[in-house]
Amino acid sequence: MEPRCPPWLQTCPRPCRLLLHALSSGPAGAMAALRVLQRGQPHQGPGQAFPWQALTAALCAEEPWLEGPKDSLAVKPRLLLLPVLCQRNLFSLLLVVQDAVPRDCLDRLLQALEQDSHVDPWVQTLGDLLRRGLRAEEGSPCPTALSSACQQQLRGLCQKIAQKKPEGQRKMNWCFSKQPDSVPQGGKHKKVSEESLELDKEREGKRLLLEEVAFEPLGPQECGDVAGVEEEVPEEPSGDISAQSTDKAAQDSSQQDAAGELRKISQTELAAEVQSFVQMHGQGLKMLLLQESSHSELRTPPKLSILNSCSPSQLEGLCSFLQLSTCPEPFLVRFCSWLLALSPDLSYSSAAILAEQLFLRRVLSLTQPPSRHLMAALTSFCSKYSHPFCRVLVAAVLQGPGEGAEQTKLMCELVEECLEPHSVQLVLSQVLEVPLSEKLLPVLQAVLGRQEVLPPELLDLLVLTLCQQAPAFATSLAFAKLVTAVLTVYQSQVSPAHRSSLAAVLERSTAALKKSLQAVLEGAR
Repeated sequence: MEPRCPPWLQTCPRPCRLLLHALSSGPAGAMAALRVLQRGQPHQGPGQAFPWQALTAALCAEEPWLEGPKDSLAVKPRLLLLPVLCQRNLFSLLLVVQDAVPRDCLDRLLQALEQDSHVDPWVQTLGDLLRRGLRAEEGSPCPTALSSACQQQLRGLCQKIAQKKPEGQRKMNWCFSKQPDSVPQGGKHKKVSEESLELDKEREGKRLLLEEVAFEPLGPQECGDVAGVEEEVPEEPSGDISAQSTDKAAQDSSQQDAAGELRKISQTELAAEVQSFVQMHGQGLKMLLLQESSHSELRTPPKLSILNSCSPSQLEGLCSFLQLSTCPEPFLVRFCSWLLALSPDLSYSSAAILAEQLFLRRVLSLTQPPSRHLMAALTSFCSKYSHPFCRVLVAAVLQGPGEGAEQTKLMCELVEECLEPHSVQLVLSQVLEVPLSEKLLPVLQAVLGRQEVLPPELLDLLVLTLCQQAPAFATSLAFAKLVTAVLTVYQSQVSPAHRSSLAAVLERSTAALKKSLQAVLEGAR
């Protein structure tokens, strides 16, 4: 069995581990890592409060390594032992956020890169651009990644695209806006990052639900129409009432039989259509998954665009054929990296189906911490489709039997590090829909730890739930900490009515917890 992650990675702070997972998630790992930094400090610039010193120390520490055909023992910085794709994503990210990274950290990483005489050419080029940017801070003219002629060609291309698609004009404002060539590099990247966030919010608003109407079973009324309309017969005064009742029962039975036959036919046709779809597209995608990573990870295969046009039943059949729920986890990481770079984005229903097929069985069966491959795939998927992920996975974990310790820890980590603010609110609403238990209290603590501003109705529901279920947690220290967190984190939002309700809760608490909670309550007034 492959180890979950290198031993040295486990000693890094959690933000560093999460960033490296995002960087290893695929070709779009740099964008996923940038989102991680932006979520970590939403009120500051990306990377401002990140522990860069700890990450640099971990990557520049030397490790023994066997290299060459004779397996000669050598010592290299851990940076050079990372996968090439991860190295590319790391230096792409550093180019974007270099203003937030301490200068000595950048120098140490560049020095570590120079220790390899066979460094990847793309990584070498990114390192050279980063090195030139540092020299520009010392007084040299700031280099530009594109020449003026190249910039002009790019603007012309964007104008042609915008003319064919008027909605693209707003999305390409960054290209049409005239900026002086001397704008600092960090400013350009900040503007591009802000535009990226706007696009992400717009994408989340799209909900293209694919409805299966082609083979929708007909109801009894429609079945009656198909079978033909009964001729109206004049009522005979001397007719037998018992005979009429029997005839009506026989007619209803025949209509039900017809409806059943139509349902069988429609299900057969639907199954045949799904089978035909899988035969047409499944084998090609399966071959792509089985290819070596060096041939398939660097770009999104064009064949994957079929996910944007298939129906839910076709997508489920395709996932079953590819065995995505049980495939090796490296294949899972590769598939999620393709999804991250897929354009246009998947519809909400397709993303929910993929979340179920890719992760549901794996997450529910966890008995130990998730492997690094599974964590990388989860981070990658959540960075783009966190809302359908929560709808599927969080609901299943909440309804699952038993303690579910590993599932709870995973939920807490995703809430703390991965999910968008609106998805964090969704998790909170899902937790409040089920009876509270000691298992769920850490998840609520993780939600409150994000310190996101809650809608008034959601805060009301949170306070109401705590008040109603307080008797069951009269001696629970975790529940006491949760009430304390509500009073402190949302001090500006807690209304007098909330405080009055929580005060009534304290009256029913045990003496051991009562004093500390009352002190917090008094401080919140």
